[in-house]
Amino acid sequence: MEYIDDRPDEPALWRRFYRLWQPHEAVLHRELGDDPAAREAGLVRPRLVTREALAVTLRRPSGGG
Repeated sequence: MEYIDDRPDEPALWRRFYRLWQPHEAVLHRELGDDPAAREAGLVRPRLVTREALAVTLRRPSGGG
Protein backbone atom coordinates (compact mmCIF):
# COMPACT_ATOMS: atom_id res chain seq x y z
CA MET A 1 0.00 0.00 0.00
CA GLU A 2 1.46 3.29 -1.10
CA TYR A 3 -0.86 5.84 0.51
CA ILE A 4 -4.22 6.14 2.31
CA ASP A 5 -6.06 9.44 2.06
CA ASP A 6 -8.77 9.76 4.71
CA ARG A 7 -11.62 11.84 3.28
CA PRO A 8 -13.80 12.76 6.29
CA ASP A 9 -15.82 15.42 4.41
CA GLU A 10 -16.87 13.17 1.51
CA PRO A 11 -19.93 11.54 3.15
CA ALA A 12 -21.36 15.00 3.90
CA LEU A 13 -20.91 15.96 0.24
CA TRP A 14 -22.92 12.89 -0.84
CA ARG A 15 -25.62 13.60 1.77
CA ARG A 16 -26.07 17.10 0.28
CA PHE A 17 -26.11 15.68 -3.25
CA TYR A 18 -28.79 13.11 -2.43
CA ARG A 19 -30.83 15.65 -0.45
CA LEU A 20 -30.94 17.76 -3.64
CA TRP A 21 -31.68 14.67 -5.76
CA GLN A 22 -34.72 13.50 -3.80
CA PRO A 23 -37.17 16.24 -4.88
CA HIS A 24 -36.54 15.11 -8.49
CA GLU A 25 -36.77 11.39 -7.80
CA ALA A 26 -40.28 11.03 -9.29
CA VAL A 27 -39.16 12.62 -12.57
CA LEU A 28 -36.08 10.39 -12.67
CA HIS A 29 -38.27 7.34 -12.06
CA ARG A 30 -40.57 8.34 -14.94
CA GLU A 31 -37.59 8.86 -17.26
CA LEU A 32 -35.54 5.85 -16.17
CA GLY A 33 -38.35 3.41 -15.37
CA ASP A 34 -37.55 0.79 -12.76
CA ASP A 35 -33.81 1.39 -13.07
CA PRO A 36 -32.13 1.36 -9.63
CA ALA A 37 -30.52 4.72 -10.50
CA ALA A 38 -33.95 6.34 -10.13
CA ARG A 39 -34.12 5.12 -6.51
CA GLU A 40 -30.46 5.63 -5.65
CA ALA A 41 -30.88 8.60 -3.30
CA GLY A 42 -33.35 6.76 -1.10
CA LEU A 43 -31.22 3.62 -1.02
CA VAL A 44 -27.79 5.15 -0.48
CA ARG A 45 -28.40 8.25 1.65
CA PRO A 46 -29.34 6.37 4.87
CA ARG A 47 -26.10 4.35 4.64
CA LEU A 48 -23.92 7.47 4.53
CA VAL A 49 -24.19 7.90 8.31
CA THR A 50 -21.69 5.10 8.87
CA ARG A 51 -19.65 5.50 5.67
CA GLU A 52 -15.90 5.92 5.93
CA ALA A 53 -14.41 7.45 2.80
CA LEU A 54 -10.86 6.57 1.83
CA ALA A 55 -8.81 6.89 -1.32
CA VAL A 56 -6.16 4.17 -1.42
CA THR A 57 -3.13 4.13 -3.71
CA LEU A 58 -1.63 0.71 -4.30
CA ARG A 59 1.66 -0.13 -5.93
CA ARG A 60 1.87 -3.15 -8.21
CA PRO A 61 4.65 -5.54 -7.22
CA SER A 62 7.74 -5.08 -9.38
CA GLY A 63 7.28 -8.60 -10.75
CA GLY A 64 4.14 -7.43 -12.59
CA GLY A 65 1.80 -9.83 -10.81
